[in-house]
Amino acid sequence: MDKINPDHYKTGGIETIDFIKAKLTGEQFKGYLAGNVIKYLSRFEHKSGEVDLQKARWYLNRLLIDKKNRPVIYVCSPFRGEVEQNIKRAIGYCRFIYSRGAIPLAPHIIFTTFLDDEIAEERKAGIKMGLELLSKCNELWVFGDKLSEGMEREMAEAEKLGLRVRRFDTCCRPREVRAGDA
Repeated sequence: MDKINPDHYKTGGIETIDFIKAKLTGEQFKGYLAGNVIKYLSRFEHKSGEVDLQKARWYLNRLLIDKKNRPVIYVCSPFRGEVEQNIKRAIGYCRFIYSRGAIPLAPHIIFTTFLDDEIAEERKAGIKMGLELLSKCNELWVFGDKLSEGMEREMAEAEKLGLRVRRFDTCCRPREVRAGDA
């Protein structure tokens, strides 16, 4: 069970944080977010330790994201196997993200234009650069029904960073949302 943003916050067709945002003015919502950052930072040594720090980061990241106009979404989808088909799908996923008002980032597609995924050293460099870019993104969106080892690594890193992870099937239909700061 996710201690930062548990599933019960997502019942009723709208996530609790989104309902709160809809009911407050922009300034009130910023105050709500900032107040929660202060609350969790001031009590972490006395109550829940790392969990409170993660909650503070969740609210701080949400505050930072709300100041930005367009979020940057990291595209997590298969590359190996049916490479040509997977590239076409990833481009479609980027289009889907763009159509939702966000900026898509698909490092596995960009980097393989100049790095050879079959050369271990170059694959490792691409993965490392991708994970570095992930830290600059607002969310990670995972596409497809099967998770590759690389996709699982990206999801784990996103969760460490406190990013919201959204899952979609190959047709861009939502499957789940996990924790995160966005």
